Amino acid sequence: MIKNLKTSFLGTTRKIESAKGGCIFLFKYASKTATDPNPLIIMISPPWIGKNGNKYFTGVNLNLIKPEIARQIIKEFGSHPVGSVSYKDLQSYAAQDPSCCVRTYFVRKVRALHKVGVTHSL
Repeated sequence: MIKNLKTSFLGTTRKIESAKGGCIFLFKYASKTATDPNPLIIMISPPWIGKNGNKYFTGVNLNLIKPEIARQIIKEFGSHPVGSVSYKDLQSYAAQDPSCCVRTYFVRKVRALHKVGVTHSL
């Protein structure tokens, strides 16, 4: 897990798409089936509506990737806008296949959303 990241509190997921200059987010995830209650993700899709009418977003949980690779991914892609980084981008960049770390998050279960500021001194 990467520590000591500079974050900006957004509060709710309504502010995800308006968050300028970055697609790295940290939040509390209040799901009974969550494998990580405090994910640090690089968002690979903007929020979308499922067939059931619920809102979701998809991201790669960087807490589940080796810390040195996660730092490299943050440096390379962290300042890109939400939805502009694809799974394929991450797969070609990371020495580890990120498929093990792709998660879809139910927006109503997200709490205390923070946008992570990207610095080159990670």
